Formats: sequence, structure tokens, C-alpha cells
Amino acid sequence: MLRRTVWALRPVIMSAAESVKDIPDGATIAAGGFGYCGFPFELLDALNGAKAKDLTVIGVTMAGPEVGFGPLARDGQLRKAITSYVGENPLFTKHLFNGDFEVEFCPMGSLTDRLRAAGAGVPAFYTPTGYGTAVAEGRLPTRFIPGKTMHAAAFSQPRETRNINGKWCTLEMALPADYGFVRAWKADKRGNLVFRGTTQNLNLVCAKASKVCIAEVEEIVECGEIDPREVHLPGVYVHRLVKPEKLKRAAESVVERRPGFSSGTGKNASVERNIMARRAALELKDGMTVNLGIGVPNLVASYIPKGMDVVLQAENGLLGIGPYPLPEEVDPDITNASKQTITMTSTGASLFDCAESFAMIRGGHMDLTMLGALEVSANGDIASWYLPGKFLRGMGGAMDLVSSGCGTIALMKHTDNDGRSRVLQECRSALTGRGCVDMVITDLAVFAVKKGTSGVNSLVLTELAEGVTLEEVKAKTEASFHVSPDLKTMPLAPLQH
Repeated sequence: MLRRTVWALRPVIMSAAESVKDIPDGATIAAGGFGYCGFPFELLDALNGAKAKDLTVIGVTMAGPEVGFGPLARDGQLRKAITSYVGENPLFTKHLFNGDFEVEFCPMGSLTDRLRAAGAGVPAFYTPTGYGTAVAEGRLPTRFIPGKTMHAAAFSQPRETRNINGKWCTLEMALPADYGFVRAWKADKRGNLVFRGTTQNLNLVCAKASKVCIAEVEEIVECGEIDPREVHLPGVYVHRLVKPEKLKRAAESVVERRPGFSSGTGKNASVERNIMARRAALELKDGMTVNLGIGVPNLVASYIPKGMDVVLQAENGLLGIGPYPLPEEVDPDITNASKQTITMTSTGASLFDCAESFAMIRGGHMDLTMLGALEVSANGDIASWYLPGKFLRGMGGAMDLVSSGCGTIALMKHTDNDGRSRVLQECRSALTGRGCVDMVITDLAVFAVKKGTSGVNSLVLTELAEGVTLEEVKAKTEASFHVSPDLKTMPLAPLQH
């Protein structure tokens, strides 16, 4: 297959339907986008219309129930999905849990770098991400039993591990694709691409990992009209250009703030969630660079004290998260890691792709991460992504964050909906990381994780929420723990207006 027309050395401008008509059964397609941000809607819709079968699709999130990956699952076109997060796509997960196709779960940073390695001609690499979890040990679900709720029929195999400079690592293989679907803002006729906001996300590595890259763009200009310094993806990676007449731009989760408020105030969250967020905000210090996970951690940004200079990072490609937008400021091309609309700070924000984002994370350039959790153990292990038969969204970027060496704080309800403890002697759910948590904040209490010299850690109860007794915490905590001699009432950050 010729990568371009021999005489022009330029990408061919085509319709969406024309651009995918040669995609055969059994092809592997890597699709950019993070949620709906930078998502190639029209190309995936055309692929659905082309009816190719036995496809393997690669995407960091399996977005789009009506448009995107959902229709491919609905129409039986998938053989396998490789992803880090199945998220909130009910149509896709319905067919996944019915056993209609395989799934390969991969931590978000590792997935990004597997694509980057393929594009760079690197066959494999070692990473500390996932060591000590089902990623390295096997036991990741790969196919589900029809008629059973999230019960796996098959599991992954163990991966090769190796100790490098005193750190245990997992071998990850490069992830090449036959076709790459990307979404850009502007292209010139040489194929040079420019992206808006946080739409670079996975688009750059998907383009580089593919034999044939098809770029869906909002505008095509003449060569020379784009300043070379503004090019995010050089045209050497791009083979086909598509400019749909009615190009779809949408935000998966539109979140706004009201005039007079500096950010969202968590008014729609429960009292318990806001208590945890207000306590966690007190762990932020001036000058920190912090990653906030989805769920309760996202609320922490609402309680950062005024005047404190804290830089918030989103793993989809933004350093310098600002407040939620006013209604007139909503831009679907600027989102956070929860796929919510957001703004950028006016004091030195920067934009990049997921590969750069996880280089920051794994390279140890974050000071702190706050994550939601399903369970935390007495050893400081954390489980946050898979509870067989009850909960499965995917590990996202959490495994990369907890292995990065930055401070890690877990935020979660103290008990589940049935009143059972989620602070356990040993986690029962699939682990996100071992011995990596430094602090646990629940709606009832705060525990510090005391690091042991032999690698065996322990919990120390340091704070009780207002009105909560020590006896109540003991009754609702399965894990053994020590009580600090300085046990105190949990302080809370002030409400912001």
C-alpha cells in the first residue's frame, strides 16, 4: 500500500466515507480523543457505515453510545477493544459484558507510550506502572460471561517483569495500528496539523503509530498559511484529510459555574463528599503541582484557599486548570481528566498531548495526587477500578500516578452502601498499586500511612470528623490501626465564594 500519492507527497483530501472504504475486516484502528474532546466522530460513523468486521479498536476512552465506539459494538463489528477506561458508555459496556468481544485493559500512560513506541520504532519498553497488580501478574479480565454481571470468562497472562536499578518494572509491547483516526482543528495541504485546547490528547500518538493516518479537520488551508512554529503534528504522519460539511463538536460533560463564584462549589455533591474535599484541600501547599483524579478529588479545586499558587494538572493534556466556565465560556475543546468542561488559568497554563502528560507524571514532576478509591488496605494498598460483579470502568491513569513517587492521598466513603468497611486489612478488589498511599481521608476520619522499613506499612488514625467517635470508627474499620496520641477533630478548608 502506498502511503501517499507518489507525485505529490501530500495527503489526499477525501470524504469520510471514501477515506475508510478500503479498511478491511480484521484491521486495527487507533482513535484519538479523550471522551468527546478531539474525538473523530465522523470517521467512526463512516467506519460503522462501511460494516467492516472483526475490528480491533484502540482508544484511551471508549466514548460515544450513539456515535463513536458504541455503534461498532452494537452492530457486531468488534473483535477486540484495547483501552484504559470503558467509562460511562452503556451501549459499549452492555455488549462487552455480554461477551460479544474481547477487551485488553491497559493503564492510560502505558497505553499512550505503547502507541508512542510503535510510532518511534521501539518494539517494547519497561515501566514501573502496573507492577504488583493484575497488569503484571495476569488476571485482568479479557472476556465476560454472557448473562453474568461483570463476571470474567477469561483473563490476561502474566507479563515479563524485571528489576532495573532497584525498581521492579513490567514489560509493555509497542502497539502499532493499521489505521489512525484523529481529529484536528486545522490542516494545510501538506498535512501539517494544529489542535485546539486539550484536543491533542491521544491524537498525536495514534497518528504516529498507524500505517495510514486519516485526519478529520475543521479547516484546510494552503501550504504556508500555518506558522511552522504552531504545527503540533508534522504532515509526514498524515495520509488522508477529511473536512466534513457538518463537523460535530461536543462536550461529554458540560459543567458551569455561576457568576460571582471563582469555581464550582460542589453544591450538587453530598455533604460527605464535600467534607472530604474540604479536608483534602488543607494538604495543598503554595507552589505545588497537583493531579486531581475524577470524582471526589475533583471537588478539591473548589476549596483551594484564595491567594495560594497551586498548579493543577490534567492527564489529558493541561497544566494550569482554571475554574469551571461561565455559561458563555464553555468550550468543548477544553476539558479536564473527568471530561468536564473547564477553563485554563491566565497565569502561565500550557497545553500538550497525553505522552507529554505522562512523562510529567512518571518522571516524578508532580508533588501530589489525590485519587478516589474503592478500598484501601492497612498496608496502604489501593484498589480503585474493578470490583468483580459490581464495578468496572477501567484503571485510567491511576496506576501511573501511584507508581510515580509523588505523594498519594486516597479519598473515599468509609463504608460501602451495605455498611461494610472499605478500610480493610487486605484489599479484596483488583489493586491499583501496592503500599503507595500516604494518607486516607474518609467521611469519618483521616489515617496516615506509616511507612515501615521492611516494606510493611501501618495505619495511624490522626483525625475524627465532627461528631464522630473513636468507637464508631473502630466499629466501621476492618483494618487494624494505631491511634495517634494527638488525635484531633478533622479541620476543614473554608467555603469559597
